[in-house]
Amino acid sequence: MIPISPLDYLVAFATAFLLGALWTLCFGCYANKIRREAAAHA
Repeated sequence: MIPISPLDYLVAFATAFLLGALWTLCFGCYANKIRREAAAHA
C-alpha cells in the first residue's frame, strides 16, 4: 500500500471545506429568496 502524503490529506480537507462552505452560502441565499417570495405573496 502506498502511504498517503499529508499534502493529500490537506487538499482533500480543503476541498471538502470549500465545497461545504459554498453549499451553505448557496442554501442561505435560496432560503432568503424563498422567505422574500413568501412574504410578498402573503
